[in-house]
Formats: sequence, structure tokens, C-alpha cells
Amino acid sequence: MAVAADATQQPQALLERSLEKLRITGCMGELGAPQRQALALAYYRGMVHTEIAEALGAPLGTVKAWVRRGLDKLKDCLEAAGVRQDSLA
Repeated sequence: MAVAADATQQPQALLERSLEKLRITGCMGELGAPQRQALALAYYRGMVHTEIAEALGAPLGTVKAWVRRGLDKLKDCLEAAGVRQDSLA
């Protein structure tokens, strides 16, 4: 009855994932509302720029800027918080 332990369910791994989620939430909170909304629509709903622009009632160029700048800010914040890019995959 030997069953291999699932390393992702070990207490340390669970703690690390929880802390990482808190860091991501904190970094998302540092974005402006339009950037946060645009990124959330793109990531969680799979919307493309034109769909986001329509949903938010904003010009396409503005939405593209929100997404690009939001991603840049998010990346910088996550790097500063010690969240590795390979751990987000």
C-alpha cells in the first residue's frame, strides 16, 4: 500500500502557494482600476483587446496601453515581491 506522496500537498508547498497568491493580490491592488479591470477581463474571461475596449467603453488604443502598462507594473511588483515567473505557470 505504498503511495507516493504528492509534493504539492505538503504543508510547506501549500504555505508557499498561499503566500504567493497574497503577493499577487497585493500587486494587483497596486494597479489602477482600469488596468486591473483590463487584465482581469483578459486573463479570467479570455477577452482580446477589442472585446475589452467594447466592454469598458474605452478606445482600443487606450485599452492596449492599460494592458501593456498593467503587465509591466505587475511584472515589476511581482519580481520585487520575490515571485518567480516559472512558479506562475
